[in-house]
Parts: sequence; C-alpha cells; structure tokens
Amino acid sequence: MADMVFKRLILVVYLLSALAQGATVTVCAGGCDYSSIKAAIFAASPGDVVEVQSGRYYDHLNIKKKIELRGVDSGKGMPILDATGSGSPITISADGVVVEGLRLMNGGPGSSGILVHSDDDVILKNDASNNYVGIHLVGSKNCTVQGNVANGNLEFGLRLDDCTGNMIYENEMMKNFMQNAFDDGTNFWDNGMVGNRYGDFDDPDEGCRDENIDGLCDSGREIPGGSNLDRFPMAGG
Repeated sequence: MADMVFKRLILVVYLLSALAQGATVTVCAGGCDYSSIKAAIFAASPGDVVEVQSGRYYDHLNIKKKIELRGVDSGKGMPILDATGSGSPITISADGVVVEGLRLMNGGPGSSGILVHSDDDVILKNDASNNYVGIHLVGSKNCTVQGNVANGNLEFGLRLDDCTGNMIYENEMMKNFMQNAFDDGTNFWDNGMVGNRYGDFDDPDEGCRDENIDGLCDSGREIPGGSNLDRFPMAGG
C-alpha cells in the first residue's frame, strides 16, 4: 500500500508539472482571453491550463483532451459551473485530465457534478454539491479524487462503477439522499494515512470513536457496493 501511495503521488506531481509546461489561457466575464469555458477548452492544446476566474458560467463541458481546468478565486469566490438542471456540468472523456477548484451544481436527473469516463485523471478540491450524483467514475482506473466536497446530492456523494485502482481521500460527503459513497469495484478509499469524512459515520453515535483525538475514527468504514474499506475515516469536528 505504501508503495502504491508513493507511485500515485509521483503520478499526480508528474501530471501537474507536465501540464504546467503548457500555455495558460484565462476565462472571465471581461478582460481575459475568453469569456466562455467551452471556447477556451476548444482552443487549448493538450498540456495547456484553462484558468477560470470567479463568476457563474452556464454550460456543459465534455473534456476530450489532456488539459488542466483550474478554478481560481479572483476575489468573488470559487467559480461556478451551473448546468441549469440538465446534464452534467463536467464530463471527462480524456486520460490525464486535471479538474481543480470549481463548484459544479444543478446537474439534471441521473447526471453528476463531475462524470469521469477515463483513466489517470485528478479531481482536486472541487465542490460537487446539490446535483444528483456529486462525483461519478465509470470504468475508470488510477484516478485521484482528493479534497472535494460532495454534499446534499439527491443520490450519491461519490459513486464508482466498474472501477479499479483509484485513490479517494480527504473528501467530504454529507447529507446525500441515497448514500454518501458507493463502489462496486476495487479501489483505495484512503491514502494510507487519512481517508474521507462521511456524514453517516463521523461521530460516536454512528460508530466513529476518536479516543486518541487524532481526527480519525478508530475503526474503518465499509463502502457500500462491494468489499472496499476506508481504514482511516475522518471524525467530525
């Protein structure tokens, strides 16, 4: 497990550094390279960074090339991608994509804040709340899902179907209507040191005891759908 964590960290650093060598194009309401995220992605080359500044953007994105889509708080909060009640705000169809720092909301029935159909992607520090599924991986391998918030979704916070070798940690899944997490494959729900916070398993009444006050539950949390275990779930504050 320790070797797997080290290799995964190296992969994330490699992806971020490799993408950083490309060009950066900016998106905002006025004064940037583009006012449309979709137009910026269309113009970007593999390896480029599409940097989205604060604002509300109404669109549905299907990322089909290896880029980094990075949200930046330019003074008015995390940039929002609003699907207006239909479809998924973001679908990832290319390998090696990084999506970071965006709020994805108002996905339509049966959709997800972020829907992943590819491998080796990094989903980092996004807010995928108030959709049907927050973050959904389908048939994906070796992705990293870290530091995201997926609360108040009508179905699942994080859902993995037919996936293997993905690493999920430091995410928050609270008050999702059906289940906070679901996984029918074989994946890692912690990085060997810390796992995730679950709204149905973060205080003693729910089975999460933190006797040594290290911020982690003293017992693991089973992930519905298969045999996966988060060995180091996060305790409530």
